[in-house]
Amino acid sequence: MKEITKRKLSVLLCAGMMVTGCACAAQRNAGQEESEIYALDLDGNAQEEGTGGERQGASDGTTQPEASSAHQEPQAESTSTDSGAGTQNSAGVPDNESGADSKNDQGSEDTRDLYTRFLNNEVPAIVGNEFPQNEYAVYNLERGSSFTFAELGKFVDQSHFDPEYMEKTTYDQAQYTYTGCLDSDSRNLLIKFVGLNIYAPDDDSFAVYVISEDKGQLYLTDWYECWARSYTEQYRNGLCSNGGSSGAGDHYSGLSAILSNGIETYIYEAEILSGWWTSYVDEAVYREVFGENGDVPLNVSVYTIGEDKYHTYEFSECTDDQKTLCGTYIDRCRDEAGVNWVTEEQLQEAIQKRCSALGVSYEMLEQREKAEWTNIG
Repeated sequence: MKEITKRKLSVLLCAGMMVTGCACAAQRNAGQEESEIYALDLDGNAQEEGTGGERQGASDGTTQPEASSAHQEPQAESTSTDSGAGTQNSAGVPDNESGADSKNDQGSEDTRDLYTRFLNNEVPAIVGNEFPQNEYAVYNLERGSSFTFAELGKFVDQSHFDPEYMEKTTYDQAQYTYTGCLDSDSRNLLIKFVGLNIYAPDDDSFAVYVISEDKGQLYLTDWYECWARSYTEQYRNGLCSNGGSSGAGDHYSGLSAILSNGIETYIYEAEILSGWWTSYVDEAVYREVFGENGDVPLNVSVYTIGEDKYHTYEFSECTDDQKTLCGTYIDRCRDEAGVNWVTEEQLQEAIQKRCSALGVSYEMLEQREKAEWTNIG
C-alpha cells in the first residue's frame, strides 16, 4: 500500500475539536502551541503552508443592521496590479476587471455592470435561500433580506466589534476580486473585510462574502472567515484551499470550489494525525496495541470525500518492532472498527468521482493561480 502523510478536514473546529460541515466551523483551541501547517497536492504529497487565518463557516439568523455612515462610498483608487485592468469609474472600481483573457474569469457585460454597481452602493444583493444559518449568532444575515455594500460593511462591524468592550469599532479595509467557476463560464464577486480581530488584536483576520448573479439579480450566497493559526488561499478559478492545526499532531487541510451557484462546496477534506494523535482512529484498540503512553512515528490521514471517509497510513520512520505494532493497529482498526484503508490510487479515484459529481474537471485542481484583491475605499 502506498503511503501518504496528509489529508483534509471538512470544516474548522470548535475549541480544539474537529467538526465536519460544508459551511460552518468553529475556532481551534487557542492554547495549543503553534504548529506547522500542511496541504496536499494531487499526488498525496504533504506541503508546508504559511499561516494565515483559520476558517469559520457562515452564520445567519434574523437581526438586521442599520445602514452605516462609515464605508458608505468606496472612493479610494484600485490597487490591483493586473495589467489587463480597464478604466475606473468615480468610485475607483474598474469598469472592466483584469484577467478577462481567462475563460473562467469572464462574465457578461451585464453581470460585470451589476457587480460594479453593487460596489458603488447603487444596487443591493438579496441574501439567498441557501445562505448558511447559525442560530447561535447574535447578528445574522436573514435570508430574503437585501444589503448594499455599505450595509454589508455595517453588518460586519456590528457582528465583530462590541463598543462596550472594544476600542476598535470598524474593519480596516474592504477588498474585492472576481473568481471563475469550475462548473461553468460564470464568475462570482468576492468581497473581503480585513482587520476583524477575531482571534486577537491585529491578527489580520478577515471575512469573505460571495455574491452571485442570477437572471439580473444579485444574491449573497455564502461566506467564510479566517484567523490566526491557519490559512486560507483563494484562487482565480474559484478553488479555495485551507488548513490549520489543533495540536502538534493534529492538522487539517481541504480543497473546495465556489461553484456557479455561489456556494462553496468541498472537493475533499482531511485530518492529518501523527504519533499519539493517531489514537483518534480507535482509542480502545490503540491502547491495547501500544499501551497507555504509546507514541510511535505513525502517520494517519482521514479524508472526507462527499459522504465517504478514506484512511491512509505511513510509518517509514518506525523501527522494525514499531512497524509490527503499527501493522497490528492498522489491521485491527480495519477488522474491528471497519476503517477503510486505501491506496493513493484509490484515493485519487475517489477525488475524480467527486469532481465528476460536481461537474468539475479533475485536471483543473492543479491550476491554482492566486486571486488578486483590489482595495475599495
